[in-house]
Amino acid sequence: MMTSTATLASGTPKKAIDSLMLRYLVLIGLIVIASVGFSIANENFYSLTNIGILLRSIAVLFLLAMGMTFIMLTGGIDLSIGSNVAFSGAVGVLTLVTTGSAALGFATSILAGMLIGGINGFFIGRLKLSPFMVSLATYALARGLALVLYDANSINVDNAAFLWLGGISWGNMPVVIPFVALVFIALSVLLYQTPFGRDVYAAGANANTAFVLGRRPERTLVWVYVLSGALAGLSAIITVGRVSSGQPWAGLYLEFDAITAVILGGTSLFGGRGKLLGTILGVLLYGIIINGLVLTGTNPYLQSLIKGLILLGVVLLDTLTQKGKAA
Repeated sequence: MMTSTATLASGTPKKAIDSLMLRYLVLIGLIVIASVGFSIANENFYSLTNIGILLRSIAVLFLLAMGMTFIMLTGGIDLSIGSNVAFSGAVGVLTLVTTGSAALGFATSILAGMLIGGINGFFIGRLKLSPFMVSLATYALARGLALVLYDANSINVDNAAFLWLGGISWGNMPVVIPFVALVFIALSVLLYQTPFGRDVYAAGANANTAFVLGRRPERTLVWVYVLSGALAGLSAIITVGRVSSGQPWAGLYLEFDAITAVILGGTSLFGGRGKLLGTILGVLLYGIIINGLVLTGTNPYLQSLIKGLILLGVVLLDTLTQKGKAA
């Protein structure tokens, strides 16, 4: 019990932290190699214009991946976040169109995202249902609601205040990047400096032990999914700002991109191990690879194949790592 208590109190065990640091060094090395390789393949890779495109394109993935990190630390998964981006964006855009208020549009988008997250959290945390099956159901539910609300058509948005976060740049720096950095800092404080953060690690490391120690893992599960939903709502606002329209197919396949980036960053599918820093590095490497493939004119179908191989590879690596620790 003493070992379990120490682990739960500190989050990730010390030897796991050592392996994570090695993972981070490898990721940094791969980021450098990929950047140099793509710059050789296309001289425009390091241009300010492309860097701006790269940063803007991965801003949404940063937010979604950070929410996914909290969920995967508890041993869960959320397949609904991409559909939630479409649904919460639809609610925000329709509120904006109806009321003319950007503030109400922002608020309802985030609340709509939290609603889907809350549904996931209730069924997973309170009713103990499978995270995979529940989030698969809400994946279909949220996408269906988005299609109904949009009537399967895009809605143009010209409200400057609503488009500001996703569409404005300071020079070549998208304004969304400093915003994402602030969210990263806030979530880091929440995860590493609060009792809630310790409960997140405890729920993933050993939920039964956490319960014996007086923690409430079921309550923690509810709130991590609500948090992920809120970040999906924020991502919806950014997505609408990027393209100046609300679209029923927004966020398509982003759940798989987020899962890939989070596992790539060292967070375990089995819960209890991982850091937000690793997620940021995983998103950056993944974004560089996808940006480089587009820049070099790689066939879109081949890009999908490469994404699938990356996801398969990181899942296999995580599984083998987990088995190695259990042996």
